[in-house]
Amino acid sequence: MAIEGPLRELALSDVFQLLDLSRKTGVLTISNEARAKPAVVRFDRGAVVSAELPGSTERLGHLLLRAGKVTEAEVEGASRVQQGRPGVPLGVILVEQGVVSTADVQRQLRFQIQETVYDLIQWKDGYFRFEEAAAPTPSPVAVRVSTESLLMEAARRIDEWSTLEKKIPHMGVIPALVGDTDGATIDLHPSEWEVLAEIDGMRTLKEISGSVGRGEFEVAKIVYGLVSTGVVEILEERAPEPPAPAWERPLRDALGEAKLALSDGAVERARRALDELARSHPDRAEVFLLLSESQRRLGRWSEALHSLGRAAALDPLSPHVHYHLGFASAHTGDLARSLEAWENYLRLGDADARRQDVAARALSAAQELRMVLEEAGE
Repeated sequence: MAIEGPLRELALSDVFQLLDLSRKTGVLTISNEARAKPAVVRFDRGAVVSAELPGSTERLGHLLLRAGKVTEAEVEGASRVQQGRPGVPLGVILVEQGVVSTADVQRQLRFQIQETVYDLIQWKDGYFRFEEAAAPTPSPVAVRVSTESLLMEAARRIDEWSTLEKKIPHMGVIPALVGDTDGATIDLHPSEWEVLAEIDGMRTLKEISGSVGRGEFEVAKIVYGLVSTGVVEILEERAPEPPAPAWERPLRDALGEAKLALSDGAVERARRALDELARSHPDRAEVFLLLSESQRRLGRWSEALHSLGRAAALDPLSPHVHYHLGFASAHTGDLARSLEAWENYLRLGDADARRQDVAARALSAAQELRMVLEEAGE
């Protein structure tokens, strides 16, 4: 018999505790209006053996890439093998190929479970359903994580958030480097330097967490410390996005996959996917803007210029579009268009002081070049 109900009536932590105490084996699905697909947690005699959150960057291939254990080519090769061996986990294939050790895969699978469960425990709205099922097929890379330890760690994190939220209200905040630190020497741990290097005044903490392959809570604690010492400031608070309408979710999921591919270094794969999206969604500026990023990173400047032109036509008030349009135009030799784009960018304004400074210097240099060309009669 299935166990099911709304999360408003029975918290997910209570559901986990019930399944742990009764040593249940089966599959727990949790649906939420904000996500197109449900989260899936598998239990074996009360312990958690896998946890999947659709749309999350914390997939095994991504985690191993971020840990420096595999290359993009190795992950793509294993994925192709997996297509011919349905049901065989990617981690098993990577171990069989001698790419990574069993311990490396298990370490990342355990991390994946922990981060997913900590995220799910915070859900207040949604619907859960548990159905008993046969124990999972034995696997050489299988892991078992104590449900009790997961719940204890989740409780500790929730308690610590009461301190962090004074400066980090949620993972949607955007951190930025403080412009002037009075020449002070910054003494940071390697993990802090790693996070600091990813702060660009544009990405949220959640996006940075996915980029560095560290847990959201760990990244939040690091940034809290950086804010407290005056190295970083919270530039903007981006409220969590409202649930997407049903027809929007496939596009949002596809854009998320493309961003993940870009962060993993799979630029060509991202470009192909975004090219398809641009054909099926010719009215979406965000698609063309992201497509231009993949094209710029591949050095395909003419294509990037075309994509940015489409994005500018669809969203003429986007400063980000005009910023990149200026540089794409410069790379293709269209000086007049560069000047116009950077002037539009500076007129529209941007909260990122570093980019404003770069655009202002680029504009000044382009204006000087134009004057020289005019004087030379070129």
